[in-house]
Amino acid sequence: MMAQTKHEGVPTGVSRSRSRVGRAWAAVALIPVFFFLAFALGNVLYDLFGYKPENDDAPFSVDLVCTIPILGVSLVPCVAAVHSGRRAAGSGDRRGLLPLGIGVLAGLGLTILSVAGLAA
Repeated sequence: MMAQTKHEGVPTGVSRSRSRVGRAWAAVALIPVFFFLAFALGNVLYDLFGYKPENDDAPFSVDLVCTIPILGVSLVPCVAAVHSGRRAAGSGDRRGLLPLGIGVLAGLGLTILSVAGLAA
């Protein structure tokens, strides 16, 4: 005969929601890390093209080719925060709304700064 064990405690929906909120906050914490990684990537890309990023002598095509990967790297944790925060909020945990909002604002800010850097 097999013994049956009863699982008591936290319902699975609450456990998933907690892990989603935790993932959302982890993504928010990684936003500055990925920002500095993108900054380093930008310096390397400009250097590979033979330009210095602090000078304004690179043509628009080089600026565009360098900005797209920079933007992609810097938006990874923002998208992860929004995704995890939405899933947590969708499962009924309103604690996911704050990291969702931070991810949206940080992503919009980074995107606007990158586009403004191209236009300048």
